[in-house]
Amino acid sequence: MWSTCAVADLLTYRFSLLSFIVMLSMNDKPEEHEMAGKSLFTFDRWDYLGTRVVLGAVALASVSFGVVVPLVQMLQGDALTWQLQTGKTDALATDQLGVKPGAELTWPGTADVRIEDAGVGTWLASIAPGALLATATVVVVVALLRLLSSIQSREPFAPAAVRSLRVVGATLLLGAVAVTVAASLANQAVLRAAVELRGEPSTFTLALGPVVVIAGAGLVCAALAEAFNHGIALADDVEGLV
Repeated sequence: MWSTCAVADLLTYRFSLLSFIVMLSMNDKPEEHEMAGKSLFTFDRWDYLGTRVVLGAVALASVSFGVVVPLVQMLQGDALTWQLQTGKTDALATDQLGVKPGAELTWPGTADVRIEDAGVGTWLASIAPGALLATATVVVVVALLRLLSSIQSREPFAPAAVRSLRVVGATLLLGAVAVTVAASLANQAVLRAAVELRGEPSTFTLALGPVVVIAGAGLVCAALAEAFNHGIALADDVEGLV
């Protein structure tokens, strides 16, 4: 199942993959330069093919593990497993650990939860973060594949490339917030299903660090889209002069 930490790690990985794709547009060389001497960072058709395979695998894995697997587990009546964020941090017992002076070990407030016969509502809440992440991943992958096609055809400054970058930017901005909020709501649902709160209000936590990073990546994509748009205008001006 998708915990808040797992969602943060996957969002960060997706940003790294996006950065790799954008670098292709900077490293793409004209064909005559490839014949003269291929650089280590110059992509050929096999590199493009490999990149497409990786992107497809990322999308497939995201859908499989984020949606298909948990749905199958729910329909089979399996136990729901979740890494619960309790919001409680305490110092660990250090009598047998031999902690050195000046050091302190703290329990981060997470707990592995297993719920037999979890309700449908709890299941759906736990699946929601993975489903949102899978949807955003597929949208980003499709946009990146279109961008990759523009780069491979040696027309990176094309309207299709601008649209692709804008789609990626908007998806990163909205997806980061939506997935993080969904993960926090899922954590609340699992907490209520597994723990007797006894009148104590539960803690609603948001992992803002990954949101800021991914939202920043979305803004960078929007800026790149604008730069590509200016490149299109400049190319049209140069073509008119020639």
